Amino acid sequence: MDFLQPLVSFLIVIGVLVFVHELGHFLAALWTGMRADVFALGMGPRVLGWNRLTGFTFGKLPDDLELGEHTDYRLCAFPIGGYVKIIGMIDESFDTGFADRAPQPYEFRSKGALAKTLVLSAGVLMNFLLAIVVFASLTLWFGHEEMATTRIGWVDPASPLAASGVVAGDRVLAIDGKSVETWGDMSEALAVATNTSDRTMQIERDGGRLMLRLKGQDLVRALTAEAGLGVYPDNMTVRIGGVVKGRPADAAGLKVGDVPLAVDTMPIRSIVQFQQYIRQHASKSMIIHVDRDGTPRPVTVLVSKDSTIGVQLETEYTGPKRVESFSVTEALSSAVSQTGKTISMIGASVAHVVQGTVSVKQSFGGPIRIAQMASRSSDLGIESFLRFMALISISLGVMNLLPLPGLDGGHLVFVGIEAIIRRELPTAFKIRVQQIGVALLLMLMAFVLYLDLTR
Repeated sequence: MDFLQPLVSFLIVIGVLVFVHELGHFLAALWTGMRADVFALGMGPRVLGWNRLTGFTFGKLPDDLELGEHTDYRLCAFPIGGYVKIIGMIDESFDTGFADRAPQPYEFRSKGALAKTLVLSAGVLMNFLLAIVVFASLTLWFGHEEMATTRIGWVDPASPLAASGVVAGDRVLAIDGKSVETWGDMSEALAVATNTSDRTMQIERDGGRLMLRLKGQDLVRALTAEAGLGVYPDNMTVRIGGVVKGRPADAAGLKVGDVPLAVDTMPIRSIVQFQQYIRQHASKSMIIHVDRDGTPRPVTVLVSKDSTIGVQLETEYTGPKRVESFSVTEALSSAVSQTGKTISMIGASVAHVVQGTVSVKQSFGGPIRIAQMASRSSDLGIESFLRFMALISISLGVMNLLPLPGLDGGHLVFVGIEAIIRRELPTAFKIRVQQIGVALLLMLMAFVLYLDLTR
């Protein structure tokens, strides 16, 4: 049942984000005097729900039921997505039952451009607000802990920093002339990849100082890939957090809590480094030198044909740390800033895809990839999981603002056009554009799922 945890993690993340997004549309619609027939979590047939007229019921509602000013709150069969059906709005349901009558005061189409814009934008705003609340809450609860080092413990040979000459043991002093004192400072400075201009990195090596040039285009590509920058700080301890029964690690006698110090003759500096070494030694034996309860011991492990040994790895930073606590105001300010930077980075990533700087496969992930990342973040604890949820919430918000039919941004385009021409666009035209948009979105979803399966 290895798929169960990623599935549950995925459903939790998507369920919360969809609920928050649709709640934004729903509350804004009520606030502006619009009526909503349906507030649904999930897609497809109605499984169960509640409204003031029929109470709690299972299955489909009667076709002739008129809810009036009331809303049916329902759960649908397929637990992906959700929607709010606002009367007088042409959405994914393609309902045009209102088209043969004059606009009513409670309908979407009877409202002004400002009210329509607010309702259409409210879902995105709620996604951003959720991220701000999560970031602020985490900052207040956990404080802000940073690794007070910029010394590099290991560099992935395939990373752009390795290609620029960065090696293990280097201490980063400045990025583009701006000094950095913590690992967070360094990572944030390198992550500002809004263009492909080359970057400079000043380092200390063997008591001397060097200036290295990083290729901006390679850096952008690395930032959009799952591997990231490929550099890891010193003082990282790798620990075995789980051993799968019947797999090579279990057969060799590795135990939960063992600390791998070296594999064969190579010191272990990061999880990625250890994993790469294992993948390169399929069907071969290796000696993993571990620290068990303060006693070093060698363990011989035969790597399986699929290049795995059956362990769950954890990592812990054991070097100097900088811990800060924040007031409510400071936490909110930090959360707003972090959300803004994330929006900017996601927008830049989309721009790089459009420009052809990076590939779609590098940049976008579908349900499988999101499920995998959600599962990994949940393994690292509630803080990591909530932070991941906040990042996905921001991504959902940004993607919904794209001016494509079927998305909130596409509806906003219609509102803008109607505000300019001062009349409503023909219903048949909006239906046709919406149909094309939904078809394109379904094709995009299928393509992203294909990328997930082939990644």
